[in-house]
Amino acid sequence: MPTLSSPTAPLKYVVGIDIAKDTFVACFGRIEVNQHLRFGKEAIFANTPAGFAAVLAWTVKQQATAAPLWFVVEATGVHYEALAYFLSDNQQVLSVLLPNKVKHFAQSTEQKSKTDQLDARLLCRLGLERALPVWQPPTPALRQLRALARERQSLKRQGARLKTQRHAYDHSYQPDARTLERLAARQHLLVEQLKAVDQDLAALLEAEPELARKLAHLTSVPGIGLTTAIVVVAETNGFVLIENERQLASYAGLDVVQRQSGLSAQATRISRRGNVHLRQALYLPAVSSLRSNPQQMAFYARLRARQPSGKPGVIAVMRKLLLLCFSLWKNDRPYDPHYHPAHMAEKEVAPAT
Repeated sequence: MPTLSSPTAPLKYVVGIDIAKDTFVACFGRIEVNQHLRFGKEAIFANTPAGFAAVLAWTVKQQATAAPLWFVVEATGVHYEALAYFLSDNQQVLSVLLPNKVKHFAQSTEQKSKTDQLDARLLCRLGLERALPVWQPPTPALRQLRALARERQSLKRQGARLKTQRHAYDHSYQPDARTLERLAARQHLLVEQLKAVDQDLAALLEAEPELARKLAHLTSVPGIGLTTAIVVVAETNGFVLIENERQLASYAGLDVVQRQSGLSAQATRISRRGNVHLRQALYLPAVSSLRSNPQQMAFYARLRARQPSGKPGVIAVMRKLLLLCFSLWKNDRPYDPHYHPAHMAEKEVAPAT
């Protein structure tokens, strides 16, 4: 007869990691055959290569058997990236979770306080209780694409501010000629740097024909240009962490939220708690698509028939464009204006601003 496993034998080990700029807190836990969760004492490590090696050594000491081991990290800012790549390079199984997923799990627990140690334990518990996707590190091309896309957005914002500043000073009373010269020189420098970034992007796409081919699927959508497509793909790392459309909308801060209590009810609005780079990149394409895309024009017209303001309709179009990019990228196909599957019926609910 087969030997039954001990009720306290571990089924899985998980290390939950709450990470900050200089340090991170790790919590080691296990789930047993009898479904009991057991957590060890949290430990603090430096967010450096030496700290990464130390947490691996610390983890090995905690393991009693050869049960599977997972690391769980929340994708907050860029501070997690060095550790994530280190664990991946050392053949460790890792899950990198979007903040909204961790937040929703926390709301389902009885935990009310919030500290680094409690957050690390929460991530450990999440990994023990849920089946999580394995993190796939973005390719070097996608990492470079994101860096260049963010640099380009930053240069465009600086250029817009400097243009306004120069115009205002030029029309002030007796502007100083040397100040105007310096403002013009800074403008010229930004233009040259922007050209250099565009050249680097073109060289990157020339060296990565598969990436360029899939970006062409997104630019086949009326209103979506190459710059917008690059930002969407770069800021989502090729949608590698995105599991569904609802999660993507939440990641971009374009998910609809509602506040209601008793007789008090506020108008629905978007959360704005997401990737600001995506929202900034999608606004002008949404406006452009309302002049060039008959489907979006009809969708917007139906929303305007029920909304006194036009801005909620534009936000709804932004969301539709983002979800369309996600679908085209995942299905590896260009845009087809005549493709209307039944399961993708429009939900014509526009958020208030």
